[in-house]
Amino acid sequence: MNEIPAEELTLTMIREAYPRELFRILEGSGVVITEKYKGIYYLTGKVLFDTQIIVTGDMDGKKHSGLKILSKNAKEEDVRTFLQEAEQAKEPGERSNIDAVLQVSVSENAELFEIIRRDERMCQALKELMKDEIAKEVADGRAEERVEATTDTNLGNIKELMKNMKWTAEQAMKALGFSEADCSKYSAML
Repeated sequence: MNEIPAEELTLTMIREAYPRELFRILEGSGVVITEKYKGIYYLTGKVLFDTQIIVTGDMDGKKHSGLKILSKNAKEEDVRTFLQEAEQAKEPGERSNIDAVLQVSVSENAELFEIIRRDERMCQALKELMKDEIAKEVADGRAEERVEATTDTNLGNIKELMKNMKWTAEQAMKALGFSEADCSKYSAML
């Protein structure tokens, strides 16, 4: 088994509010907590891995908008800053990270993103940033529609043969050349 050395791992916890009680307990057990940057705390001493705790409520939104919008209570200003910065990203890896951040933020802040979506400029930025996801969803939706249409057509054909030819469902499906798996599927729907 290939093990990853502990020195190659970093554990990151993201919180909205300062975890006063957690820090008290950690310090009591020999962990040293250092605020390296505003809202970013590094834990050293009695820890298994390099560990950092990010307190989004304490961070500078201009510098760390991508982290701040991961909060359940993201602020509109932070989302707008993030979207403006994200528009400049060109590399595929950056785009992938932006998509991941947006997916989390949108799921946690749907109402806020609805407000932002109404702003034409921001709406265009969101569409551009999420165009790959949107294209995939559209393609998935179209594929699903095609499957539903095919299913409806096949069921209609089976029923027509059963009615007109006075055949059983099995006879109708056999005449239509359905596989065993399809026969089972359609039998359950009839």
